[in-house]
Amino acid sequence: MPELFGELQRLRDEPPPEGDSAYPLVLVAGERRAFTANTINRDPGWRRRDAHGALRVNPDDVAQLGLEDGGRARLVTKRGSVEVRVESSDRVPKGQIALPNGYGLDYTGENGWRRRTGVSPNELTAAEDRDPIVGTPWHKIVPARLEAIDRA
Repeated sequence: MPELFGELQRLRDEPPPEGDSAYPLVLVAGERRAFTANTINRDPGWRRRDAHGALRVNPDDVAQLGLEDGGRARLVTKRGSVEVRVESSDRVPKGQIALPNGYGLDYTGENGWRRRTGVSPNELTAAEDRDPIVGTPWHKIVPARLEAIDRA
């Protein structure tokens, strides 16, 4: 047990990591929202709001990055990139963005076609970025950036 306390002391005294200018935003991958529970068992049509699992972005960041509320953007992390729908939200602090949990699952509709709704946050989270003691990936602090998608 003393070893654990020593490790916790070392972590407490460790300076925070330097920011990476390539990924100036912090992605909260897996935000809880209304209609994200039990998504593996349910047809996506049951969602009354946020059918596509929009990426929530602070209004100041939306303006600064040249994005549009309801528009599309490319979300990039060191693990990958996806196209997302942007939702301007003052519930998200400046510099932070948030994707809901429970999306990115395949669903087979009545016609037999498979489709995917939204983005799986796990696809954007790097396994090497994890808690040093228990190994849990840092899903709530994923370095990220947003790029406007020109539709013209």
